[in-house]
Amino acid sequence: MFENVIADMLGVNGVKGVYIVDREGELIESESISPGEDEIYAALIADIYNRASEVLSKLSTDDVELVMIDGKNDRVIASKAGDLVLGIVADHKTNFGLLKIEIRKAVEKISAMV
Repeated sequence: MFENVIADMLGVNGVKGVYIVDREGELIESESISPGEDEIYAALIADIYNRASEVLSKLSTDDVELVMIDGKNDRVIASKAGDLVLGIVADHKTNFGLLKIEIRKAVEKISAMV
């Protein structure tokens, strides 16, 4: 169902994995360089998003749109996509501006599909 969205995101230089998950961490669809770990990554991405939402709800009336964790080598991003969460794992050297534009496009496509 989301093959085109995933393919577009994987087309961004440095993207290592794309995960579409529900808020409970159930993997809907994914593609990554380590496919044996996709279900674990899905649960972790949902957890990142849910915890950030919980924190923000205590500090603000705003909703989380995007959560990013920057590591030394990798970057993990979780973004709201309708009732789902789009998770991205990318190399730290990935152009963040381009990545953010492509995530926004992907979120719009996913939101329109669900």
